[in-house]
Formats: sequence, structure tokens, C-alpha cells
Amino acid sequence: MKKIVVSLLSLSLIFSTQGATAAPKPVTVKAMVALNLAAPVTVDTKMFVVGSSIVLLNDSSVRAIGSDGIEKWRLALTQGVASIVTAMAADSTGNIWIAGSSAVAPVVTPSPTPTAVPINPDNVVVDPKVPMRADLTVATIWKVSNTGALVATYTAEPLTALLINSIAVNAKGITLGGVRATDTGNSGVILNADSEGKFVKPIFLGVSDTTIDVVVRGTDASVYAIGNSAETLAGKKVAGYRDGIIAKYSSAGKLTSLIRSSAAKAKREWLSATNSLFLTGSVQTGQKFESALTKFATNLSPSWTYRFASTGATYSALGPGGSHFAAFASASAIKGITNWKPSKPTALLLTFDSKGVLVDAKSAVGTPIALGYSKDLGIVLMSTSQTGVSIFRLT
Repeated sequence: MKKIVVSLLSLSLIFSTQGATAAPKPVTVKAMVALNLAAPVTVDTKMFVVGSSIVLLNDSSVRAIGSDGIEKWRLALTQGVASIVTAMAADSTGNIWIAGSSAVAPVVTPSPTPTAVPINPDNVVVDPKVPMRADLTVATIWKVSNTGALVATYTAEPLTALLINSIAVNAKGITLGGVRATDTGNSGVILNADSEGKFVKPIFLGVSDTTIDVVVRGTDASVYAIGNSAETLAGKKVAGYRDGIIAKYSSAGKLTSLIRSSAAKAKREWLSATNSLFLTGSVQTGQKFESALTKFATNLSPSWTYRFASTGATYSALGPGGSHFAAFASASAIKGITNWKPSKPTALLLTFDSKGVLVDAKSAVGTPIALGYSKDLGIVLMSTSQTGVSIFRLT
């Protein structure tokens, strides 16, 4: 029998605040303009941009608004059982694919079980456990037209408590990524299906402390599972308190490579990614927070990278001509940006060209919580502040 070898690459992305490629000329920050929203948006809302619509996902419903802030359509996603919707993507024809988890049958939600507080000698902020509900064990996909009509609903076989964090769609199929409960903690879960919603056997990554936050589908039907882990994976031990991870799977579902992005006595997490493998995430060392931005090649080697002082959470989007956007709450001046000296963390949107050169910067009120781009609307940023949730566009 032929032996299958999984290549493991150890990656320690410890770079200076400015990336390897400096901007050729100074960049001046300009303010983005807030939409006049006809109805308020809550902080737990997820945002996705499709064509001329800003699609907002919340609890068990989805709605679309236009650039004028007025609602275009609304759809309730229910099937007679408890469901939550947590991720969305669009295909090349403008259909919206929404993912979440559902219950097999209506049940009473149990109270959460208290967990012990871990020893934390270096004052690293410990995120709470993923808020999964024990009754939501079925991965569910809703296919919605760009006019808000429910086209189809697909479900997978029940698992244990399940939270879907990401969905990726292309011509060769659908991939869901998230986390599921195990007897020993949480493991990452990957669910693949064809374009008709027929699921194959799930893939699990880790057994006690691994989360998949983003999935990306390659044009060859390979899958990239991106997230974080504090346990040994494929024989590779955790290097920091928590490492950012990227696992690549073949079209047959075989793990072909896995890298860990780590820093000593630090917590690394990849939070967002584009189809071009531009990843953004956070680095926390003690009380120091940074945003990490790295463009990877398909073999998972880094092409270029940046670090910026921030509050941690960072979001990415793919722009025109191979450009990339990154949004985070900036906490200090940045080399190459002439008029940026925030007195407090402020939303900053950076644009990089296809080679990783910083070419533009925009600001907005608050802390970014979502980012999206379409040819019709351009770049759209959602942020939260003391005055509530706002959505910004470029002028």
C-alpha cells in the first residue's frame, strides 16, 4: 500500500510593523462616508456585499439594503425547528449561499456549564469558549436568489453541537467550516458538498481545542481550512499559547499540508481570508495587540506580510485587479501614512496592490466588524461604536 506523506511546514510570522515592501510614496488618509440607514443594524449582524446589495445576516433571517440604506428585501430562514444563520457567500451568478446550524427537533436550550478558569501567568486575554448550543447539531445551507427568494435548503447528517463559521462556493462545490463539540473539547469541522447539496463524510481537525474560522475553495477543488488551535495537529505541537493554522486538503479530502503561524508566549489567530489567500488576524503578546496581514501562495508560502498595532480583530476583502483590503482598529501612527496619529483606536481601511504595496488608506468611526467588496458598490465597511453600528462606503 502506498504511503501518504503529509508535509508540515512550521511558520513563525514575526515581522516588523511595516512589511517587506514599503509604499513608494506617502499615503494620506481620507474619511469614508456613512450610509443613512433606514433601519438600525445590531452588533451581532454579519455583512456580505453582493452586486448592488449589502446583505445583512442576523439570527435566523437575512435582508438586503441598497447604497441608499433602504431595505430591498427580507427573508426569514426557518424550517419549523430552531436554527441560526452564521455565514454567507455568493456564487458567480449572484445567488447567495447562507450557512448555519439547526436542531433535529425543537428542544429547550440547556443552561451553559461553568468551566474552570485556566492559569494565565502572562495576562494573555482568554477568549470565551465558542457559544455553541447543544440542540443545534445539523449543518444547514439555504440557497437564496439575489432578489430574496428561497431557492433550496440542504442539510447534512446530524453531528454533535455545531457552529458554522464560514461557507465557500465555486463551480465544483460547497464547503462549510466551523467547530463542533467533542468529549474532550472542540474540534474543527469541514463539510463538503456538491452544488446540489449532497454532503460527503465530514472532516475533523483536532480533538480538544481547534477552531476553523474561514474556508477557501481552490479552483482545483482543494480546500483551505483557516483558523486557530492550541493542540497538536498532524504531529506538529503548539508553539505559542495559541497558533494560527492553515490546513490544505486535496479534492479527495486528504490533508496535504499544514502550517502554524506562531509567536512565543503569544496567541495567534487567523480571522478572515479571501479567495486569493490573503489572510488577516490578530497577534496578542501579553497586553500588546497587533493585526497580522499575510498574502500566501497556493503552496502556503508567504508572499508578503505586515504587522500593525491594533485592538486585534482584522477583516479582509479582495478588490479589483488583484488588490486587497484590510480593516482594523488602528491604535498608533503607521509608517507611510502621513496624517494618521489616532488618540484612540479608530477604524482604518488599507488598500494594497497585487504586489503588497500600501497604496491607499481610509478612516471611519468605531471598530470594524465586517468588510465586503463588489464591483457595483466598491468597498463597504461595517463598524461599531458608542453610537451604534454604522456602514460606510467610499465616496
